[in-house]
Amino acid sequence: MSETALQKATIPFDGRVQSGVEQPPQAHLEMLGMNLEPSLDQAAFIEMLKDLTATARELTQGNPIPNFLAPEMVAVTANLTITCGFGERIFDFLGKPELKPEGLHDIPAFKLDQLQERWGQTDLVFQICCDDPGTLFAAGRLLLVKCQGKATLQWMQKGFTYAYGSAPRGTTPRNPFGQVDGTVNPSTAEDFSEQVWLDGTGEQAYLDGSTIMVLRRIQNFLNPWELLDRPARERVIGRKLSDGGPLSGGGEFDEEDMDAVDESGNFVINRRSHLALSREHEDDGSDKLRRRAFAYDDAPEPGQSDLTNTGLVWISFQRNPDRQFTAIQKRLDMHDLLNKFISHIGSAVYWIVPGTSTETYWGQALLEK
Repeated sequence: MSETALQKATIPFDGRVQSGVEQPPQAHLEMLGMNLEPSLDQAAFIEMLKDLTATARELTQGNPIPNFLAPEMVAVTANLTITCGFGERIFDFLGKPELKPEGLHDIPAFKLDQLQERWGQTDLVFQICCDDPGTLFAAGRLLLVKCQGKATLQWMQKGFTYAYGSAPRGTTPRNPFGQVDGTVNPSTAEDFSEQVWLDGTGEQAYLDGSTIMVLRRIQNFLNPWELLDRPARERVIGRKLSDGGPLSGGGEFDEEDMDAVDESGNFVINRRSHLALSREHEDDGSDKLRRRAFAYDDAPEPGQSDLTNTGLVWISFQRNPDRQFTAIQKRLDMHDLLNKFISHIGSAVYWIVPGTSTETYWGQALLEK
C-alpha cells in the first residue's frame, strides 16, 4: 500500500443520496449538533445552506475553497464525507410541519435511559467522517465558522474506529468492550432500498433519497465488565469475542441457531443476550437498519470516581425509527443482559436530507416546495 494512499482519496459528494451512510466507517468522526439563532429568517437559512453545501462539496473533493486562507489543512482528502441532517424543529421553522417524514420525532423514553440534556436534540446535525484527524478538524472548524451568527454549536461528539489500513475495508469494528459490533447490516442496494432510503414522487418527491438518523450516546461501564471472564462476557453478548460468530457455532456472518442446547439441555445462546433480543423478530425483517457506530474515549468528568469516560457514538439510519430502532430498543430495554454495563445518555433524531446535484443545495426540494 502506498504511504500516501489517503492523500487524494475521495468519496463522491453529489448523488441521489448523501455519502456517509452506505460507506464503511472512516477512522475518525466529528458530529456537530447546532441550533439556529432566534433572529435567523428563512432567506438567511437558505443562504447558509447554499454556502455550507458548496463548502462541503469542495472540501470532500479536494477542490479550492474560496477565501479560505489555510488550504494546506485540507489538502489531504482522506475519504472525507460531510452529511447534513435536519431536526424536526426545522419543519416548524419553515412553516411546513405537515411535511415531516414519518418517524421524525423524539425517541420514546425507555425505563433505563439516563439522558442528559447536553447530548440532546438540535436543529441541525453535521456528521463529518475522515481517515485523517487533521483534515477532520479543519473541515469541522470551517463549517463552524461558516455558521457564525446563524447557528450555534450545542455539542460536539467525537469517535473513532479502525485506522485506515489496519483491517480490510468494511471489517466490522469492535466496541470498547472488545465485542465485534455491527455484524447485521445491509449490504446490497436492495437492502439499503428496503431498510434505509426513502423514496418519493409527486407531492412527496422532496423525500426521495433521504433517510432518518437516530443518534444515541451510550456510556460503557468498563470496570464491572472487566470483572467478567471471557465465557461470561460471551454469554452477555451471545457471540464469540474472538471473531463475532454466534455461540451456536460458525463465523461472524453465519445464522445463529437459537434452539441449540448444551449437554445440560440449556440454550447455548441465552434468551436475554444482546444477540437474542436485538436480532429481527419479524418474519419480514422489518426492524433491520443500518448501524454505523464509533467508539469514544473522552477525558473523565471533573470529580468523577470512575477514571474512564468511554462508550459509543451510536448511529443508525432507517426509513422509520418507530418500526426499526424503537422496536428493537424496546426489547433490549426490558431484558438485555448488557444493560448492566451500559447507559444511554444522549438521544437525537434527524432527517438526513436527499443527496445533491452540482447545482443544488442540502434540503432544496423541501425548502422550495
